[in-house]
Amino acid sequence: MGMYNLIEDNVNKFYDIAMEKIGECESFAEFVDNMKEHKNLLTGSSDEDHFEDGLYECWQEKWSKYL
Repeated sequence: MGMYNLIEDNVNKFYDIAMEKIGECESFAEFVDNMKEHKNLLTGSSDEDHFEDGLYECWQEKWSKYL
């Protein structure tokens, strides 16, 4: 497995965890706080520099279904 595949797998794990945790959070700030412990999974990816932006997209996608 190449380095790119490892990074991609870790990014996918991060967003899988995010989608599991999102329903447990009452606010976006709480969601970000809960996901900080998993931020290391983004190391080496472009998502690492845009941590909160990626989470905000997840937040919007999840809760837009309820508007």
